[in-house]
Amino acid sequence: MTHPTPSFSVNVDVTNPGQFFACCGLLELAHRLWPGAVGWFDASKSMFAIASEDVPATLEHLMDQLSKCDVSGLSREERQEREALEDESRRLRQQDQKLPDDKEARRKELGSLAREGMIRLGNPFHMILDWWQTDDNDTATPKTWAGRQELHKIAKAAQDALSNVTDLNELFNYGCVMRTPQEYRKKDSANEKRVEPFYFDARRFAHALDAGFSLDVQEAETIAHPAVELLSLIGLQRFRPAATSNKWALTYSVWSIPLSVSVASAAACGALPVGLRYRFQLQFRDDQKRYKAFDFAKPIGDQT
Repeated sequence: MTHPTPSFSVNVDVTNPGQFFACCGLLELAHRLWPGAVGWFDASKSMFAIASEDVPATLEHLMDQLSKCDVSGLSREERQEREALEDESRRLRQQDQKLPDDKEARRKELGSLAREGMIRLGNPFHMILDWWQTDDNDTATPKTWAGRQELHKIAKAAQDALSNVTDLNELFNYGCVMRTPQEYRKKDSANEKRVEPFYFDARRFAHALDAGFSLDVQEAETIAHPAVELLSLIGLQRFRPAATSNKWALTYSVWSIPLSVSVASAAACGALPVGLRYRFQLQFRDDQKRYKAFDFAKPIGDQT
């Protein structure tokens, strides 16, 4: 099959599930900017390419639009309401009192929305991200977070960090400590507070037993790869891994022929028998199995 001339490409390690799904996210966004765009993996060059034949397309434009687009979760009014209810709840607890039932129900509702509610990408992408809102028994949903982590805050922290990327060919290798987004800062010192990533990037995983201490408890400032984290979150909306007999193992397939976003999503989960299949584990980051991370994948067979 003759491949079109790539409009742009990025270097990729296909054994890193985060980078694979980040490529899927790039194709999703390219499709929304340039309908008809196709993408494919070139294993010989460790590259993912995207081509748009009818309209000029550049990675610079795509990333510029992603770094500037509105990424919204709770509205500003809802965040202010939540903060006020949390402050009131803390004040009452110090007095051995509780919020009235209606306020407590609203506090819990806003907290749940902040942690698990949908995320909207505004103009020019017009996309809703909510793939994690599935039944807990859906083993093909690779949710890595739990507890009090706020999805929108993580997504915004990753988006903010994109403005510092200088070499777009090495987009997935740009690393930094992700910081609290401006809209979440209450005072100047909050500027230095780190934000934990989603742990889609397999390079990020470190169990406390391996590191010798808990990164979370010690508040260690370690490097995240924001483009991988944000683009994976976007890619997983349409591109899903396939479940296996092992609850904590998933598979994906790397395609090598130019495919549109709808066909590529079928190829990625193995529904379309093309490409090399990879299997990866969801690794636990704590002994209570609450927080997980993507591990590196291994090839398990050719579907061509």
